[in-house]
Amino acid sequence: MSVTLTVYDTLAQAPAGVRDQIYDLICEADDAFWPPLRARTPEQGLSVGEGTVLDAAPTAYWASIQPHALITASDAAGRVLGMMSVARDKKLEALKLTVSAYLSTLIVTQSAQGRGLARTLYERLFDLARSGSETPCVATRTWSTNGAHLPLIAKLGFEERLRLKDDRGAGIDTVYFLKPL
Repeated sequence: MSVTLTVYDTLAQAPAGVRDQIYDLICEADDAFWPPLRARTPEQGLSVGEGTVLDAAPTAYWASIQPHALITASDAAGRVLGMMSVARDKKLEALKLTVSAYLSTLIVTQSAQGRGLARTLYERLFDLARSGSETPCVATRTWSTNGAHLPLIAKLGFEERLRLKDDRGAGIDTVYFLKPL
């Protein structure tokens, strides 16, 4: 698959057409995340549990990632097929360290899944982390039942660093991963 990778310093600085496509991707993929992106707010972080009221759309999450760097993968027609939202020089309180790149969100459109696009985006993320730090390190967190993401990050050499049992509900842990580069 031929794609063009583009890095924007912040999501807010991406062209309006790209931002619109990213917002649409986030809305389409909302329920593929646990908890859904519309249940997350900067104040609450992961908002789960009985009685949790979900927003109609992931607007609070969208607002929270505006300062993040953005990596997009687009086809020849300019259609965004995948994206990464990345916080640079992120202090991770749970791990008691600061990493040069923290992957907040990875989304690949359904039509482009299974073609190595997520791996391609990760390779660009690794390059970005290396270029901006003397001690490059990439971190991410996900949920323990994320069957789509866990095999990929294992293949890419990420190491599990912390598991918060039942953090996202009964039987669903939050898991932090780290990859020094």
